[in-house]
Amino acid sequence: MASKTFDVPKISCNGCETTIKGALGKLGGISTVQPSAVTKKVLVEFDPASIDETKIRDALKAAGYPAN
Repeated sequence: MASKTFDVPKISCNGCETTIKGALGKLGGISTVQPSAVTKKVLVEFDPASIDETKIRDALKAAGYPAN
């Protein structure tokens, strides 16, 4: 497993956190999604053999929360 923390400045509330969890939860290879409206970051633990950072970033962007 690998982990990556993404900076996602548009996270502003619990609803945002729920949306992000739902969007990334649909992807295979992700074991943990921990978004935080306080820090404006999303911690993702994933299997790099199944999914890469680009696909995670694409999913965040598609959900309306582009990562820096």
